[in-house]
Amino acid sequence: MIDLFIYIIGGFLAGVATGLVGLSAAVIIAPMFVTLLGMNPYVAIGIALASDVFASSFSAFHYIKNKNIRLKSAGVMAVTVLIFTIAASYLSSNAKPANLGAMLNIFVVLLGLRFLVFPIQEKQNNTILKFTKSKFIASVFWGAVIGLISGYFGAGGGLSMLAVLTVVLGYNLKSAVGTSVFIMVFTALVGATTHIVIGGTDWLALVITSFSAMVGANIASVYANKINHKILNIVIGSVLVAFGIFLTLSYIL
Repeated sequence: MIDLFIYIIGGFLAGVATGLVGLSAAVIIAPMFVTLLGMNPYVAIGIALASDVFASSFSAFHYIKNKNIRLKSAGVMAVTVLIFTIAASYLSSNAKPANLGAMLNIFVVLLGLRFLVFPIQEKQNNTILKFTKSKFIASVFWGAVIGLISGYFGAGGGLSMLAVLTVVLGYNLKSAVGTSVFIMVFTALVGATTHIVIGGTDWLALVITSFSAMVGANIASVYANKINHKILNIVIGSVLVAFGIFLTLSYIL
């Protein structure tokens, strides 16, 4: 019964995070399942990525309706992310469960600090410039980095893409979130498939968590354009730091 409750809560909170800022659902789901349920980290990441597919799909749908997805300049990065996600998903299958579980919790804390120290900024206008050679190289490089992060940890890809889209490619925040969420649908799909094929899965956990994430993302996406982003950075950052510290202490104790 407790397991079912954690599946529902973990999936819903992860979906909300995806809908609001394009954060990968795996940031919440994987470390929670590993620490609180003792689930194998590789299996937990696979379930989290599968949930990401549904959460990101519903979020992307709302951003498409509001015309906040721009793939033309992000196409190179998207393809690179997919390729390296598959590679990293295979590599992480050889990691020791204890080490992978600990790294997941620490990663959550670092993501939370990212929101607090380097908050996501809103831009009033799109400043997407010509896709130059330097931007092509940057897209390939960062796409590889993001793919490795997504495939290995199952988390952080959405936030990393958000940073590249806003800083490197000049997207405004709404377009960046929408585009990163859309790309994460396919990134999560290939990552989840690789993890499930290699490590197997808990189908009950996958179904319940995915449905809960879908509900959370659908609700959050509706209100995403109405929230003050300064407040959102503080709330998300504080919650992730506290969540990561709690899970890390629980893991150690």
